[in-house]
Amino acid sequence: MAARDGWKIPPVRHAGPHAPRASWARRNFVTPQFVSGTVLVSVVIAVADESRGLIDVFTITVVSILVFWATDVFVQALTAEGRQPDEPIHLSVSTRVALHRAKGLLYAAIVPLFFLVVGINGLHGGQAAYWAALLAGVIVLAAVGWVAFAKRGIPWYGHLLGAAATASLGAAAIVLKILLQ
Repeated sequence: MAARDGWKIPPVRHAGPHAPRASWARRNFVTPQFVSGTVLVSVVIAVADESRGLIDVFTITVVSILVFWATDVFVQALTAEGRQPDEPIHLSVSTRVALHRAKGLLYAAIVPLFFLVVGINGLHGGQAAYWAALLAGVIVLAAVGWVAFAKRGIPWYGHLLGAAATASLGAAAIVLKILLQ
């Protein structure tokens, strides 16, 4: 392995018929849509008026993520290109690919919405569920950052820095909430 600036650079592996595939979790959660969706959900929860109740926060979050998901699918389907510059691509194919890629936005909402549902059903206090939903985004982002950097062949402290950097995106939503109070 070659070293550059203290980082070990793994050899390039060419994809072939026997190349190992990433795990299902990595293919679905370590994606730009998942990271963006998690930050989006955190920001929506942070700016939602929790004094009106968790049902309002839940509703605003669900509607917001669905609007952004539909927008992402539409934009990806509309702007998809073929493998060659002049190659036509059918709308049905580009829509199917866009639906597959955009699912990370929907997955991103699951954990925070779970905590909001727990709070709505009275299993936890409303404030505790609200803050748990916000913190869940930070924890999920940290996990995604750790996994993403782990696959790059860098030492454990690089994983830790990557997890912290990714988690800081969700932490920014909490800082926003504190500033808005």
